[in-house]
Amino acid sequence: MVTVDFKQEKHNLIICLLMIAISLLFLFYMGCSMVHSTKLFWESCQIERWLE
Repeated sequence: MVTVDFKQEKHNLIICLLMIAISLLFLFYMGCSMVHSTKLFWESCQIERWLE
């Protein structure tokens, strides 16, 4: 009984750590994508035209 509970807790911990790693990688990817697209947007706009 104790061994089964310990294995279940270990399994849950592994799944939890895996989900945290995947979510952090996803957030990093989305952040990099947003920075890249924002940079491209500002490079494509002519700021002088906006300031006139």
